[in-house]
Amino acid sequence: MNIEPKEEQGMEETMASPLEKEPVEHPLKKNPLLFIIPAVLVLLLVGFFIVKAQVSTNDKNKPTQKEEIIEETLAQADASIEVDLTKSKIKDNTVVITVKGLGGKYVSIGYELQYESGGVGKGVTSGSKPLDVTGQDSFEREIYLGTCSKNVCKPDLGVTKVSLVLEFTDKDAKKSQFSKEFEL
Repeated sequence: MNIEPKEEQGMEETMASPLEKEPVEHPLKKNPLLFIIPAVLVLLLVGFFIVKAQVSTNDKNKPTQKEEIIEETLAQADASIEVDLTKSKIKDNTVVITVKGLGGKYVSIGYELQYESGGVGKGVTSGSKPLDVTGQDSFEREIYLGTCSKNVCKPDLGVTKVSLVLEFTDKDAKKSQFSKEFEL
């Protein structure tokens, strides 16, 4: 009698039974890092917004200091100085500032023009570096009313009034000012 083959068959059957299969990992038993990392990120975001809200509340509670604008009051320019502003007869959309009677007393002139074009306030200044007029009795400057970029200029149209402010600096570094509104 051959008993061994029967035992082998029986063993195969018992091993193949569903109860003895290798355990399958349950879907709820995942890597714990998949839950910890998002939880930490949520906590960080909530903490950030709490700190931000606290800081903005503290800023609102602080008394604001009123900024005082200190405007330099300059003396009126010498009455012997004659200033005129006219439209250029040669160039479109250009004005000419003419200053006479400087008498060689001034070293620099800064200028600021303000005007309105299409309902929008515009302006032109001499910038941070005033124009050198050392030893000169008169001064003339053409100013284009518009904007230029890469050799393409766009004029500011409809300008009828120009407000001009000139700041004169003499040899002793004393400053004086001339201001007037001109009709074009």
